Formats: sequence, C-alpha cells, structure tokens
Amino acid sequence: MADIDFGLAYHFIDPDDGAPRQLRFRHTCGPDQPIVGQLIAVIAQGARHDNGHTITLTRSDVALDTVETVLDGWQTWAAAGDPRLINLAAIRRRLTAAGLV
Repeated sequence: MADIDFGLAYHFIDPDDGAPRQLRFRHTCGPDQPIVGQLIAVIAQGARHDNGHTITLTRSDVALDTVETVLDGWQTWAAAGDPRLINLAAIRRRLTAAGLV
C-alpha cells in the first residue's frame, strides 16, 4: 500500500541534522478496516546520498485519526520561520506528549 503524505509542499527539518524530510503515514491495514500504521519522516531527494533514509516518529499500529488529531494545525505551531519549513522536533514533542511514541 502507498504511504499517506502530509504536506508535500513542506520540508520537515530535524534540527539535529538539518536534512529535509517528507512526513508520511505508512499504513498496514486492508480495505474496509480502520487506518492504522506508523508516522515516519523520509528523505526523498534522489540526488542526496541519504535519499530514502527513514526515521520513525510513532510506534506501530497507531490510528491515522489519532495522529491527525494530535498534529492538527502543525502548519502553524511547528513552523520554523520560512513558511515551507517545519520543525520536526516540535512534531516529535507533540507526538511524545500524546503517548504515541
């Protein structure tokens, strides 16, 4: 199954390494089932040596609805100055506080 992308027009930047990532929900459910899976951040730039490097942001088997509720408004509260840059550390803090890690 294809991943569900969050904000393809944005770069999710981890302050620890500065790498631009895409935020994705990798789901593990079948048709007509609740959508569950894991939120991940992936480097998706073919020219980079670390293209495809993935970090997990939540534990497995988290409901997509729960992730969406916890991250509601991320475009504002996780903004990192430039409107297209999102602070991945702020996303991680929110997920940790919600007990999704």
